[in-house]
Amino acid sequence: MSLQIILIGIIVGIANFLSRFGPLYVIEKTQQRQNKRGAIWIKVALGSIGIAAISAMLVVAALPPIIENPHKTVATIIGFIVLSALYFKSKKIVFSTLTAALSYGLVYTYLPWF
Repeated sequence: MSLQIILIGIIVGIANFLSRFGPLYVIEKTQQRQNKRGAIWIKVALGSIGIAAISAMLVVAALPPIIENPHKTVATIIGFIVLSALYFKSKKIVFSTLTAALSYGLVYTYLPWF
């Protein structure tokens, strides 16, 4: 794996974490003055890390095949759309991931013009 892809994954992970954690941290700090409940920002930070890690892994996993075979970008996009649609409909990540992987593989293998 090249250094550029690793750096892109790190930058995406940090940006995603900050975009999720920053606003919630500011909201929590402004509300903390009103009610003295303790440090909720730690829970917010830990909740944001998982989403940022998944997003960074998605970019790092999808980028090398797209760079090597730019004509197979459609298969990646279809796989991502299937994953997103099934997850938002069913809220079952395993089923959504396996179905998206199957659709990606079918489009990648059997539709060579994409």
